Amino acid sequence: MAIPIAQQRKLLQRSGNMCAFPDCRRLLTSEGSPDDPVVVLGEIAHIVGESPDGPRGKSPLTLKQRNTYQNTILLCNQHHQLIDSDGALATYTVERLTAMKEGHEKWVERTLGGRRNVAAEPPPMIQDTVFSTLLPVHQMPRYIYSAPCPVARESEVQPAGAPETIMTPFVIRGGFLWAFQDLRDERGPFAHAVASAEAEQHVTAVWYGQAQHLGWYVALLNRCLNKLTGRLGLNFDREHQRYYFQPDEPGKPKEVTYRPLNNPRATRKVVWQPVRQSTGEPRDHWLHRAVHLRFIQASPGTWLLSIRPELRVTSDGVAPVDSRQIGRRVTRAKSRMFNYDLLGEVQFWRDFLGHSSPQIVFPFGPQPQRMIISTAIGSGKVQWPGIPDEHAMPFKNVEYLDDLFTWAEAEGLTDDDDTDRNDNDTEDAWDGLDDGEVTP
Repeated sequence: MAIPIAQQRKLLQRSGNMCAFPDCRRLLTSEGSPDDPVVVLGEIAHIVGESPDGPRGKSPLTLKQRNTYQNTILLCNQHHQLIDSDGALATYTVERLTAMKEGHEKWVERTLGGRRNVAAEPPPMIQDTVFSTLLPVHQMPRYIYSAPCPVARESEVQPAGAPETIMTPFVIRGGFLWAFQDLRDERGPFAHAVASAEAEQHVTAVWYGQAQHLGWYVALLNRCLNKLTGRLGLNFDREHQRYYFQPDEPGKPKEVTYRPLNNPRATRKVVWQPVRQSTGEPRDHWLHRAVHLRFIQASPGTWLLSIRPELRVTSDGVAPVDSRQIGRRVTRAKSRMFNYDLLGEVQFWRDFLGHSSPQIVFPFGPQPQRMIISTAIGSGKVQWPGIPDEHAMPFKNVEYLDDLFTWAEAEGLTDDDDTDRNDNDTEDAWDGLDDGEVTP
């Protein structure tokens, strides 16, 4: 099905007859021969692939919706080939191309729209919203419990008998086992490991307010992250403190579906083998999307979850590459990651961790024994000159709307069908680097 002429005309006019790729802006018509006085150099590229088998083709959009102005971008031949090449699909995602198109068309409107040139004048100060990589913790469990523990190694303690809907993180510190489950319960998951008669209840906020307990509490929170990521199928490497995706089958790439910044649904590669753009040959390494997660105490009663996107590099989809073999180009790629790209990665991770819901719930038992993290991206207001229109990329999906089911989960009124990993806090490797190339 061809793109309707009216839709093509709208795209050409809004694009100003220039390539929309950042910093290209090549004029897409040129003088030709007397027989053909105008040579057209531009190409209309699809953002979501024209067919499900095409580049970025996995989408709920219909064939008619794929051939509209909203789903097309005007590019020169070189950049059209670049965004559709196998090695670049992980970089030039639907959301990034959408933002690229919107930014270019705003630049065309501002620059060629007949407005007076104010470049020499000081730019006016505007109020803008700055988004962070932090998610606010709305609720911490009210109590923490302790009981003397005769063993020193946490691997020797295995919680037993807890429903699959309940998370059972714990730490052993100072000769005591610390957990969010009521250790006084003779039928609780730790009844076989500690004496319930010797267990004590502590108010969480008062307990971790003591300097010697704060580090223990952070360790317990990190065990909560192990439980959450384990249920989502992520692996963990203590050495590099990163969670990462592993392939479902050795040697097979992996994709997941999520809600991006500017679209209702998209897929993203999470395990893949990059290829050389010049030859199309596979490179000798694999890339795995990864994330560093940690809790931060912003004030005595305020906690935040930090999300730092990373990449793990393996030689075959399983074995990690020695960090000494990773070239400087990886570091250079980090420095070239624009704010919008970083925000897109944060969006992916908070959507994946939260199942596209308004909060991430850690159920330790009945209310008030649960932790709730909002998936609304933290933000603040600043006064500054602002970003040039061609780089100002607005986005949606800043926060998710609550529905009956997500509200009930936060209130502890529904069950979770997920199953825990092995429920023993095993640390399976994670090794991360930001998006870039590898020099073996």
